[in-house]
Amino acid sequence: MISNFIVVMVGVMSRHKKCFIMGAILIIISNAITVLIVKLTPDSERFCPYDWIGFQNKCYYFSKEEGDWNSSKYKCSTQHADLTKIDSKEEMDFLRRYKCSSDHWIGLKMAKNQTGQWVDGAKFKKSFVMKGSEGCAYLSDDGTATARCYTERKWICRKKIH
Repeated sequence: MISNFIVVMVGVMSRHKKCFIMGAILIIISNAITVLIVKLTPDSERFCPYDWIGFQNKCYYFSKEEGDWNSSKYKCSTQHADLTKIDSKEEMDFLRRYKCSSDHWIGLKMAKNQTGQWVDGAKFKKSFVMKGSEGCAYLSDDGTATARCYTERKWICRKKIH
């Protein structure tokens, strides 16, 4: 089919043969590369799993059940994910929009002096206000706050789209 296309192109525009042949060759190469990329990238690596929501090359899971902070962190790890980190205002807005009215654990542990550490080891840069003085952070309707880690809440997992 592609070879017929090339023959027609060459026949119709004979004075620009070289240009059209090169164009046809580029189309063929481009199509071949596209086919190879699609075949080499399984669907599971390009999309979020069922029940997860995609946003900015990451997948998010908003739990339906509740657990304490440590069990929530564990539940995320069983899905090859972490309790969510919040890297930007856009991500915060996305999370607040999809969490509904429930509070959800996030992947941040706080110290008494308002310093914190994300589950991936990164330091909390205080890019948003954290209310409270307890050990584990959660996302509420009003922003972020802390609570005792044994409190039961829903949670949000996050993992990168491969």
